[in-house]
Amino acid sequence: MTRLLTAVVVFALFAGVTFLILRPRDTRVAPVGPYAPLVTTPAAVPALRAALGTSACTSSGCHAGTPGEGEPWRSAYSVWALHDPHSRAERVLHGALAAQIVAGIAAVDPPLPIVPAAENRACTGCHAPLAAPPAGGVEGAIASADPRAAEGVSCEACHGPAGDWLVAHTLPGWRQSIEREGMLDLGDPSVAAARCGECHVGSPPTADGRPRQVTHALIAAGHPRLAFDLRAFRAGLPSHWRDPAAFAERAAAEGGRRADPIEEWSLGRLAVLRAYLVQAERQSVPVGPPPADGSAPAWPEFTAFDCYGCHRPALVAGALSAPSLGTQPIQPPGIPRPDPLVWALLESFVPAEAHAAVEGARGALAARWMDPPALDTFQGALAAIDRGMPGAADRLRALPPGEQAAAIAAAADLRAWGEAAVAFSALEAVAAQAGAGDRVAAELAALKDLLAFPIGEGPDGPIRHDAPHPYDPAAAATAVERIVAGIQAGASPP
Repeated sequence: MTRLLTAVVVFALFAGVTFLILRPRDTRVAPVGPYAPLVTTPAAVPALRAALGTSACTSSGCHAGTPGEGEPWRSAYSVWALHDPHSRAERVLHGALAAQIVAGIAAVDPPLPIVPAAENRACTGCHAPLAAPPAGGVEGAIASADPRAAEGVSCEACHGPAGDWLVAHTLPGWRQSIEREGMLDLGDPSVAAARCGECHVGSPPTADGRPRQVTHALIAAGHPRLAFDLRAFRAGLPSHWRDPAAFAERAAAEGGRRADPIEEWSLGRLAVLRAYLVQAERQSVPVGPPPADGSAPAWPEFTAFDCYGCHRPALVAGALSAPSLGTQPIQPPGIPRPDPLVWALLESFVPAEAHAAVEGARGALAARWMDPPALDTFQGALAAIDRGMPGAADRLRALPPGEQAAAIAAAADLRAWGEAAVAFSALEAVAAQAGAGDRVAAELAALKDLLAFPIGEGPDGPIRHDAPHPYDPAAAATAVERIVAGIQAGASPP
């Protein structure tokens, strides 16, 4: 019996390796280089038949171990299933808020049929990305019986469909070859931010045409506004990956490396900007025949702008004119402006050689917000970002920690909540890299509290409000000054 079992295992491995060698080349994902941003287009999305489902990750000795025991990767599936909100991404489509959003969208355009959120193509592109494509019937509906739909944003939704790389992933030396087989290296911040940004920023539709964007109409109907920062996002998730320091040591031993906090922040911000520009470019297609992928362009699409340009939150009296908080005149209410959550602190993470092109795109967007931008408005900036991606961290790295913090504080217009939020994430990265102590950690926590949205009651239970009322720019400026002083004191020689 033992010999028979051994023979079966050997045959299975042989068959798997043979399949990897002989399979058609056009089913594989293009390799992702160390800093190459992942640009997902309908042509590049792997075929859904390559997705195997989470059961492929739960075998004994793989990723279904007990959380907290052994290396984090051994319990990756368990942590995801028990604690990660991504595992509940499809489940929320069955709740009262989802029904409210669908009804709100239909009320704006009564001819639209009301398709339940769990079957609605506009929802499942991000909430159940591996669901089977439509099987006919109601326009806009998907096949809700597909078990992959209920898995929500599963392992393969982030790491790539496993049908192409599962066997290779179990073999010695898989780290050196796995990207060639289609598994994404989410330890690379540019790849991780681009992958997350497909839904948390927006991106082209899935291969079967399901949209992946949150429009102004969706937000008006009750969908949360999208806001994404890689380091903040990872910090808010239950970790199923190695401690960064241990991961860096392991990577160095294997001939590679992992990003430090400043590099992670810089590459993450640049990848978010890139995803935003790709989305804005699609949204600004001039009126005419709809794109072949079925998405309908609409301009101005106000999600390309700062919500608070029109929906102005409460501000401290006199803050708009306080010279210490910002040097540029702030626009009056009702005038859309480029979103600080995307555009803040450009000089901190956009490489010098790409800065002019990126600023040009922002200027064009701000000056003519009511008209669809020219087709080449964003193309130069996108090309410059792609060329400059390896140097995203260079401008901050060239400065000592204290000067890094001071430069961030000087560049941030703290009158805008979005700029303060980006400044917080930048200062947190600087503090992490500098090894700042408890004092700075406490000041960072105080700033985070000032920026946090209050918790209220939603139709499905507690929910965060959609605005930081009341945001106090003067208090945020004081907190930033204390953080900078703490980093400078810790970085000074004794």
